[in-house]
Parts: sequence; C-alpha cells; structure tokens
Amino acid sequence: MNPQSAIIPDHCKAAVFIEADIRVGQLETVKAACRQSIALTEHLQQRFEGCALGATIGFGDGAWKAFGHHKEGGELKPFRALGGGLAPATQHDLLIHVQALQFDAAFALAQEMLALFGESVTVVTEEHGYRLYQERGLDGFVDGTENPQDEKVAQTALIPAGRPDAGGSYVLLQKYLHDLKKWDAQGVAKQEACIGRTKDGDEELDKSARLPDSHLGRVDLKENGAGLKIVRRSLPFGKISGEHGLMFLAYCHTLYNIEAQLLSMFGGRDGQTDLVLKHLATAVSGAYYYAPPLERLGRL
Repeated sequence: MNPQSAIIPDHCKAAVFIEADIRVGQLETVKAACRQSIALTEHLQQRFEGCALGATIGFGDGAWKAFGHHKEGGELKPFRALGGGLAPATQHDLLIHVQALQFDAAFALAQEMLALFGESVTVVTEEHGYRLYQERGLDGFVDGTENPQDEKVAQTALIPAGRPDAGGSYVLLQKYLHDLKKWDAQGVAKQEACIGRTKDGDEELDKSARLPDSHLGRVDLKENGAGLKIVRRSLPFGKISGEHGLMFLAYCHTLYNIEAQLLSMFGGRDGQTDLVLKHLATAVSGAYYYAPPLERLGRL
C-alpha cells in the first residue's frame, strides 16, 4: 500500500489546510471526489514538476466509521479537550492537506480538489501556511529540528506492513495563535529556556540546565528506551497585522505517540504545562484524522 503524497516529502515551503464537514446524504459524492482527487493530484504533479506537490485527505472518526471501516484506522477517535480547555476540541469530518515547494502549486491543487467535493461538504476552516527563513517559526526558532529523516520518516509516519491499514497514517491538526509582543518581551534567554534550545544556533540546552516544563522537556518523550516520535508537517500562517501563529500538523503510525505528546504539553501527565503555552501560543483548534493509504482512498 502506498501513502498519500503529502506525508513523506519534507521542507516544503507552502501548504493549504482545509477542514470540512460532510453534508447529510453526500457520502457517495465524497467517495467519488476522493477517487477523482487522486487523478487530479497526479495530473498537477506533472504540471508542477519538481515542486514536491502532494495532498492528503483524512477523515474524522465519525466520517470514517460512516464508510464502514472499523478495523482499519482502529486507533482513531474524536479529539477531546485537554488541560481544562487549554487544548480545545474542534473535530470535523474531513481534512485536506496540500503542500509543495511553491505556493502556486499548492493553491492550484487545493482549489481544484475542493471543487471536486462541491456542495457535498461544508468548509469550516482554511489556512495557508508558508515556510520562513531557515525554516524558523514566527517565534524565531527553527521548527521541526527533531523530525525523523530519510527512511525513518516512513517508519514513523506510516502504519507498517502486515496490517490491514498498512500505509495509512494518523493525523493531528491544531491551530495555535501566537502573541509575539508577549514573546518578544521575554528576552532571548527566557525564550531559550521556554523552548529548551538556543535561538540562533538551534542547539539543545544541556539536560542539566533544561527546564522540565520547557517545550523540549514536554515533547521529547521516551518509553522503554524508545522515543515517541512523530512527523511534523507544520507551517507558520497568518497576517503581519492580524491573526498569526502555527498550523501544527503531525503524522504518525500510531495515535498513541501524538496523544502522549499532547498530554505532556497540556498537563495530563504530571500537572505541568508547556512554557510555550504560557508565554507564546494559544491553541484554538484540535482534531484527529485518519489518512488511509492511496489505494484505499481510491476504493472507499
């Protein structure tokens, strides 16, 4: 089974994130749109050759079960609010994630994909992400340093062979708003303490000096000697004069790793919350999706 095409490529410079709800009685239309989206993506990949153009279509728990698939994507469940509301739940039926090295390629594919779904879905959210200098976030720190590389990307992101859902992936999408005035007022030393890395050099702070509630301290998790890794495909979004922040999107072969990191960030493990949530970021959405392998998408 082959994965959908927005999961593996790294370092893309532009993305479109769309969430939608399926309208009553429109499942067959959605199935047809998914099949057509595969051919459309292949067509535009030829038009935008060399752009690493790719797309992922994911389904929320209710939508996936409506298709009658219970064994595949068996870990999938609705997102639940965490941290007393610090991580709100905004679960929807459908996710469209398009990414590319050029924004025109990502926009073209997302626009034509959405047209295929037509009136069968109601779009609830749409954001456009962009890669900044040196792959830094709006906070000024390099984003995704701990991302798996090379063959470890597929090992981390995709459900392994031998399973009925091999090649599929679990997805988290969260929107974070950033208060950059508050963040800048902290000063570089305090920012580095919050993140757990140096700002300019992107080096991990020594464990002896790292705060347990720093971001790195919250998400660099291990169980039985193995890291609970995820594959980030996040990008900054927004306007300079208005709302801006991070569209956090992660793929993983198991929902467990994703949820473990969230619980750690939002106080579900030991009562400590991520310092980034105190000084920079506010989560305003949260949803889980299952992205079936390409072949299953074509025969829902």
